[in-house]
Amino acid sequence: MLLIERYLIAEVRRPLVAVVGVLSLIFASYSVARYLADALSETLGMQAVALMVALRTLIALEVLIPVALYASVVIGLGRLYNDQEMTVLGAVGISSARVYWAILLLALPVALAVGALSLFGRPWAYQQAYQAEAHAHVEIPLDRLRAGHFYVESQTGRMILAQEVDDQRGLLHGVLIYQRAGEATYLTKARQARQLPTEQADEARLILHDGVTYLLDQAGSHDRILRFGELSLRLQQPQPVVGYKRKAAPTAALARSGNPAELAELQWRLSRPLTTVLLALFGVPLSRTAPRRGRFSKILLAALVYALIYSASGLAKTWVEHGVVGAVPGIWWINAVMFVVLVALISHDLQWWRWPRP
Repeated sequence: MLLIERYLIAEVRRPLVAVVGVLSLIFASYSVARYLADALSETLGMQAVALMVALRTLIALEVLIPVALYASVVIGLGRLYNDQEMTVLGAVGISSARVYWAILLLALPVALAVGALSLFGRPWAYQQAYQAEAHAHVEIPLDRLRAGHFYVESQTGRMILAQEVDDQRGLLHGVLIYQRAGEATYLTKARQARQLPTEQADEARLILHDGVTYLLDQAGSHDRILRFGELSLRLQQPQPVVGYKRKAAPTAALARSGNPAELAELQWRLSRPLTTVLLALFGVPLSRTAPRRGRFSKILLAALVYALIYSASGLAKTWVEHGVVGAVPGIWWINAVMFVVLVALISHDLQWWRWPRP
């Protein structure tokens, strides 16, 4: 790699890490706000919220990294134009083609990383996120109960209510537990309860004090009442059922499917690396500014161009999902249009570079 290419790559790579970090932080903050309501309602614990935010941010990197590279090209080369360094390069015979070549050399390894994230990281992260959400919505958070709130397991129908919660001592007061087992219904009331640790991750153990259990037979002939001073109650936590989710499906499975929605998901994953390269090259002509106009003078235009491309990509994906557009052109027409426009811009750019400039 020649000196000029290394210099141009360094100018773009310098803001790249910072832009990726800022965009990731913004997205993570948005995700925290999204899941904070669930955390406050005790549906999700803080550990689960942190996991969900990390997974969602990982998923978003397939979009954030190309955007960051695109913005870094505009910012980095914009500084060179602002400081008239690009004018000097043109004056000494450095063609515009070498600028595009340098950006391409940087974009290719970034595109490979984005491709790996999209093809493998995206489905893995979605699978983990779906499982975490399913766990949160089927299990009763015994360690995070709020006084006076009914907690119901969606799969088993088990219900727990505590009138008072002593977080410091780990005690529940005025406990009511409703659950069904086969043809019988159990309703247990206790003055006090505390949770004991267990070796099984899918099991919880409660020690109830001074209470009564009503065993209600659906046939009505074997109802019983059991009074106790202390009762050890093991609560089997239900296993969450995630089901099939196309966003979590392996890429190979999507490739074997003829379903339009799964085809759209597959094409979206495959298109991310190509979109990364095209966006990076788009940043070259958009970075051109007049001297002393400021390196950020084209940021607004670049943002509008990206918003148009991203909106069109989302629309194309929706069309494929609903069968409006078939596998061909699928969502690839967006990349085709980007390529044609890019070729026109490069041709114009090369002609502009050859013109004499004062």
